[in-house]
Amino acid sequence: MGEQHVRRRTVLKGAAGALGVGPLLAACGGSDSGGGSTSGGKAVVRMWSWYTDQEDQFPKLIEKFEAAHSNIKIENRIFGTPDQYLPALQAAVAGGDVPEIFAPHTRALTYGTGGISADLKKELGDDFLKDFFDSANQEYTLDGKQYAIGWMAQTFGLFYNPDLLKAAGVGEDEIETWDDLIAAAAKIRSKTGKHPVALSCNPTTSSLDFFLPLVTQVADDPTFYLKLDQLKDGATYEDPKVVQAIELQLKLVKAGVFQPGTTGTSGDQAPQLYYTEKSAMLFDGSWTPQGLSKNATPAFNKKYKVMKTPAIAPGKRHWTANQAGAGWAVSETSKNKDAALEFIKFLYSADQYSPTMNDSKSMPATKSAAGRIELPIMKQMTSWLTDGDGCPHIPFGPGSTAAGDPLAKIFDGSGEPEAVAKAMQQAVLNAKGG
Repeated sequence: MGEQHVRRRTVLKGAAGALGVGPLLAACGGSDSGGGSTSGGKAVVRMWSWYTDQEDQFPKLIEKFEAAHSNIKIENRIFGTPDQYLPALQAAVAGGDVPEIFAPHTRALTYGTGGISADLKKELGDDFLKDFFDSANQEYTLDGKQYAIGWMAQTFGLFYNPDLLKAAGVGEDEIETWDDLIAAAAKIRSKTGKHPVALSCNPTTSSLDFFLPLVTQVADDPTFYLKLDQLKDGATYEDPKVVQAIELQLKLVKAGVFQPGTTGTSGDQAPQLYYTEKSAMLFDGSWTPQGLSKNATPAFNKKYKVMKTPAIAPGKRHWTANQAGAGWAVSETSKNKDAALEFIKFLYSADQYSPTMNDSKSMPATKSAAGRIELPIMKQMTSWLTDGDGCPHIPFGPGSTAAGDPLAKIFDGSGEPEAVAKAMQQAVLNAKGG
């Protein structure tokens, strides 16, 4: 699926509206009509997603599982894109017949509290869940219950062109902090005439991939955004830590770190700026190697490298966005829930999960599978997570995605930090309905 499916921020705004929760949850929450069909005496487990990354692997996994479980039949349905998937899931939720296993998208917590998704902490246990990256578990957890598990993790970094850095007189190990990046950007512009960093902020909600880790860097606390996302414990976007992060973002924009028109640059266009060598670097996610292998020249694929997201100061942690860009939830109401849980356990078994992630060039969501990654750049980026640098960046809270809209004023240089922070808070409250 490449960028389309892993850069999920491009569809979050539409998802929030398409999967509006009030009447849908009322229609099926607590219902005992949640499906659970049989076929030839076998319990049918329907699995819905848009995860085409593993479209070649799923049939093989299903064949192995069914050979060992003669009483269970797996029906796998992969929709081409989130835009095609979400209306189908909406209809299933509204009809009270949710697939036994499904990709919850941004509604994981809402579906959980609405009685649609099972509490996997209860169903699978802590021993099973402890192997997942903390940030992947955190995104699906609310009030001590966990309503989904990560399938493919994602993290972000600065992909760079060693030739252009060398031409600009920038050493590959010189960029540790944001100030270092600002200094490097000036050299890149003056000596090569290239854009320093290509970045996509179209739609504006995609800018949250870059911005939200800055909030964690300022707070130096990966739990801060979890509270902000839910507006819990008095957390607000007008908090000084958020304002300071916006100030840092504005500093980067004013220093010319990014190409002009970031809010008009899509998730496909930013990598194109990079692999056509119009920019020296690219801020993007761990799915980028998949896209470059298809779109960039063989020569470019051999030379490009990746570095950690810069830190806020020397010696500080290089907090980088990490959560599970893809995950699985299990229907709470289906009569075949136990069969679904059995298949989930099979998918994550050591003999199946690691080979599946390697074969599809995907980033795993578990620590044990991370140790078995074969693709060098994927292995490098995953090591940042095992080192503890991952932090939350996906807005699951009610209305949270609306926070990305006011950030446009920072990226186009027309806003002031405190005013933008206030607008972010109000946008979330408006979208939340409060």
